[in-house]
Amino acid sequence: MLDLNITMAFQLVNFLIAIYVLNILLIRPIRDIIKKRNGIMDGMAEEAESFEYQAAERLTAYEAELTRARQDAGLTREEGRAAGLEQQQTLVGEAQKNARDIIAETRESLREQAAKTLDDLRNQVSDFSSRLAAKLIKG
Repeated sequence: MLDLNITMAFQLVNFLIAIYVLNILLIRPIRDIIKKRNGIMDGMAEEAESFEYQAAERLTAYEAELTRARQDAGLTREEGRAAGLEQQQTLVGEAQKNARDIIAETRESLREQAAKTLDDLRNQVSDFSSRLAAKLIKG
């Protein structure tokens, strides 16, 4: 059986003193270090969450800006196409007018040349007929 004597009381007192000294020298500083570390880790976790939130906001803003830029580019492209089509139609109209003018000038020139050639031929026929008649009469 267990004897309760004075030695056990001394050992109990020694144990309690050792616990008290260890608590002051070792356990409290380690607890303080752990609390500080936990505080730092909590701060870093909050900062990381803040960065994640800011990154998500920036990504959303970037995507919205990109979508708007794409819409603006599409609108600008369509406006450019419309302006190009209008300019093309203007140029084609001018080219057709120029072609009609050239054709009209060419036709008029050909009519004048045909009339001149016809007059020349009539004069030549008349001259040829006169010479032929003169030769037949002499003949």
